[in-house]
Order: sequence, then structure tokens, then C-alpha cells
Amino acid sequence: MIAVTVLMAEYNTSPENLRTSIGSMLRQTFTDFEFLIVDDGSATDVRRIASEFDDPRLSVISYGSDRENRGFAAALNHGLSAANGEFIARIDPDDWVSPEYLATLHAFMTDHPEYAVASACAVEFSSSMPAIQIGRDGEKTSRDVMRGSAPIHAASMMRRSDIETVGGYPDRHRAEDLALWCELLLAGRRLYVIPAVLYHYRVEAQDLRKRRLGNRGGELAVRIHYYRRLGAGPLEYLRILRSVLSGVLPQRAVRGARYILWRSRSRLRDAQLLRGAPRKDETVHPGDEVRERQGGVDQP
Repeated sequence: MIAVTVLMAEYNTSPENLRTSIGSMLRQTFTDFEFLIVDDGSATDVRRIASEFDDPRLSVISYGSDRENRGFAAALNHGLSAANGEFIARIDPDDWVSPEYLATLHAFMTDHPEYAVASACAVEFSSSMPAIQIGRDGEKTSRDVMRGSAPIHAASMMRRSDIETVGGYPDRHRAEDLALWCELLLAGRRLYVIPAVLYHYRVEAQDLRKRRLGNRGGELAVRIHYYRRLGAGPLEYLRILRSVLSGVLPQRAVRGARYILWRSRSRLRDAQLLRGAPRKDETVHPGDEVRERQGGVDQP
């Protein structure tokens, strides 16, 4: 069995960004993987771009008609049905990954069979806004996920058997990942975020527009549907209000606030390190053996 199936769903990504994304995955230090790109009716000539790499690990699949667009969840589920790997690793077509991305996540998942999902941390970068680091390491419980601290889906490696157990990706518009995490948690599976910064997540102005309230209906429906089943309390339900406010406020202002919050946390963490401050507890955490990488935004 192939160790890892890398799964990408492609729809109308610029050829330049798609080439960058594919190239970064094919330069991995870990080599036991197949790379499936699902052409979800993209206007970009995905097959031609893939052929430029001349790599037998890379293949493009579609639904029989290259012009058919079924949506993100359907594309990922179509890729799952063709996957041969024990693990499923994700990458989005306008992002890129560090060379150790697969090796680090695969080592963690192999060493820690108790987890169904492991995500790396990421750098969120843009051509017009400051870069910020996203993701908080540690195990992600139901309460964490409901409060907005969840694995980064595009930067995750998952056990294929666990995803298949819960029926694959729920068809929830722009909230497929959140719905999948909730389904896994309800099935008793465990999620983790490692401290290594291995994923580079592109966010441009058009992406920010997708975060407006008019595009958050799927997310809000998922939160309302799953929160009661996950035992939500008042603080968890307040997260729904936060999603509404984030959709109403100007998106550049929301991202600016996130940048300020990230910088504040970074300074606090750096100050604690300088003082030699210990963690809140003395237990050994599963991610402690992963060497933390300080990610940048240099080109791959």
C-alpha cells in the first residue's frame, strides 16, 4: 500500500500558482506518495500543467467530463474514492508546502496511532497584507474546535480509514472541514496540531471577500447543527456570534485585528522563552518531539 495520497481539488487557480503548489509537493523529502488532483471543472488546463512535471506520482482525475463542477466537498470525496494511501494529506492549489511537510506529518501519525488527524501550523501570506502565523499546537478537543481552534484542513494529514468511517466530507458549503472535524469528534476520534510551521497559505483580496456574511451560511449552519451534539456551553455559542460579526465587519479590519493578536501572542511567547518559563504543566505532549520551525514567506 502507498503510504500517503496527497489530495488537491482544483477549480480556476492561476497557472502560475498551480505550478508553484504542485512543484512544492513534488519536492518533498518523503517520497512514498501519490498525488491526485481532482479537476472540478477548472478553466485552467490542469492536465497540461501536470504533464509539465513528468512525474509518475502525479495524476489528474475528473468525473468523466472535464467541464463538470460539483463543488469542493464532492471533489474531495471523488479523490478519496480513488485514493490508495493509508493516509490522506491535503494541499490547496494556490498554496505551497515546505520540503519536510509530508515527512514530518507522516512520522507523527505513525508514532501516534491514537490520532485520526494531524495538522501543521501555517504562514498566511498575501501580496498586499502582512504575513501571520496561524494554528495553535496541541490536541484539539470538541471545545477547542467549537471555539475556533481547530486543525488547518489544507495543512492536515488524516487516516483514510477514519474519514471513510464517518462517510467522507459532508456537503457543507465553505464549511466541509469544520463539519468533518465535528463528525470525527462525535465518532470518538482525536485531532492534533503539531508546532512545526510547514504550510504556506495564500490569502488575497478575493479570498477575503469570500469571508463576508453572505458566504458564511454554510459555516453558521454547521455550528448550529453540531454544537448541541458536542455539548456546547455559552462560550461556544458566543463563537457563532463572533462568526457573524466577522462577516459583517470589513475583512481587512478583521485580518488586521488578527495580525495584532498574533503579534501580541508572539511577543508574549518570546518573553516567556527568554525568562525560561515552563509550560503550564510538566506533562510530555505528543508534539514535543517535533522540532518547531519558524516559517517565512520566501518563495518555494
